[in-house]
Amino acid sequence: MQILRKYPNAKLHVFAVWENALVTDSRGAWSKYMFGDDPRVTSIWDGTNQVGQWYVQHGYGFGGIDLTFIYDAYFAYGSKDVWKDDTPTSPIVDGSEIITHTDGLQQKFAPLLG
Repeated sequence: MQILRKYPNAKLHVFAVWENALVTDSRGAWSKYMFGDDPRVTSIWDGTNQVGQWYVQHGYGFGGIDLTFIYDAYFAYGSKDVWKDDTPTSPIVDGSEIITHTDGLQQKFAPLLG
């Protein structure tokens, strides 16, 4: 991902959760094509969309769209944020449309990394 290449020394860790959202999605189709070999990225395949369902069940959604699970979205948490009772603190930034709107992701993350 371009923003990670732009900030190679940023202290962060990315958990990329790949979900089975589109017809072309499969465990074999995800992975390093987006992040390369960046050691700050951990990619996880969630074929049953449990992570995206969790976010919907806990009130996250974008644009008032009624979803059964969230995909093509991002959530950033601070280094001191913790999960309590299976619920994280509020994200520092969040948004959707990673695939078609990477400029939005970069605009929100750049101030946190620079």
